[in-house]
Amino acid sequence: MTTKLDEKQYELVNQYVGMLDTIEEALKYVEASFTDLSKTEGDRVLSDVFMAISQISESNGLLKGIFDGREGIQQALTQFDTVADQAWKLDGQLDNNTVKQSILQEKLSPAFSKWKAFIDNELNPYLTH
Repeated sequence: MTTKLDEKQYELVNQYVGMLDTIEEALKYVEASFTDLSKTEGDRVLSDVFMAISQISESNGLLKGIFDGREGIQQALTQFDTVADQAWKLDGQLDNNTVKQSILQEKLSPAFSKWKAFIDNELNPYLTH
């Protein structure tokens, strides 16, 4: 049983899921930029990813309110902390390409992908009418 979203809630959830897709693509670009020299915007894109992660954290509070009582969504939103924790590991490491690449490929990207699959599974039923 899914809760019916009003138009503003639907738009928020739709934009949220869209932002997750954008972050996923951005992480793939940044990972590729370590070996593909034509991808010269890796650091700028990574900076955009950090801003988007911050926006996701803020949006999670709104979504927790919208989906109050929906245990699966609440759990998925709470698990975003794992992704944020991995992103914080990059703090102070942005000038060290070896460490940055390692954290991105071994920690941040896998954590984000796993979490995104979980949250997509929970939110997508609300977007298909």
